[in-house]
Amino acid sequence: MKRSELKSAEEKFKFYKEKRNELRAQVRELVEERNLLREKRQGLFEEMHEEKAQRDTLVEEMKKHKAVRDELREKINLLIDYSRKMRGGARGGVEAELERVKKDIQKKELELQIKPHSVEDENKIINELRALRKEKEELERKLGENMKLLGEVKNVESEIAKLKEEQKKEAEEVRKLYERSQEHHRRVEELSKEIMYLKEKISEKNAEIDKLNKKADLYHQKAQELLQKIIEMKGDYRRKKEEEQRVLQELEEKSKEITEIKEEDVEKFIDVLKKKKKIKYP
Repeated sequence: MKRSELKSAEEKFKFYKEKRNELRAQVRELVEERNLLREKRQGLFEEMHEEKAQRDTLVEEMKKHKAVRDELREKINLLIDYSRKMRGGARGGVEAELERVKKDIQKKELELQIKPHSVEDENKIINELRALRKEKEELERKLGENMKLLGEVKNVESEIAKLKEEQKKEAEEVRKLYERSQEHHRRVEELSKEIMYLKEKISEKNAEIDKLNKKADLYHQKAQELLQKIIEMKGDYRRKKEEEQRVLQELEEKSKEITEIKEEDVEKFIDVLKKKKKIKYP
């Protein structure tokens, strides 16, 4: 084995290892960035949950006020119908009829006082006056009932006005609660979009991390394979050095046995060692 081959292998091993470490450093940075995105997304999830809870609370409160408003509206409509019917009954022309009857009574009384009449005609006028006075009493009774009814109508109309004011307040409260709930709803939609955006970014980071991890694993595998090869190359080199050392040691021991070693003897000895595969000189 040539030293240049070992050196080249060691340089390649160093390159693969550096590339692997460089990629793993990039992966660590990306993992940190991804984790920060995850933390941010989790914070947005929590904020969105809170916004939803507030929105739902406002919606429930709004529903209660809507129910009160609708109940008041129904009461108002019923009272308006009732008031119209009572007012229509009270306007039955009783006052005009009463005035007519009063005038008829005055006319008959005056006629009875200033004109001479026979007994038969006088009795007829008296009977007519008696009937008119009875009709007058009945109309006055009806008028009293109507006045009482009109008083009730006013009370009903006053109650209607009061209920309308309450309904107005409830409607305004519904409007305010709706606007507040919509603010939270819009924020929920904004947060949802941000969360989806972060989800996409996290997916991109994960894809990039996977890609770099695969590259780093590939360089790691190459480095490990080359490292094994370097170990084997160094082992071969060490074994060859040891063989050479043993050959030299045998030569030294041989030299002790003889007083003179000729060059051809050395060549012969080396040939013998070659045949025994103890050395691999060219």
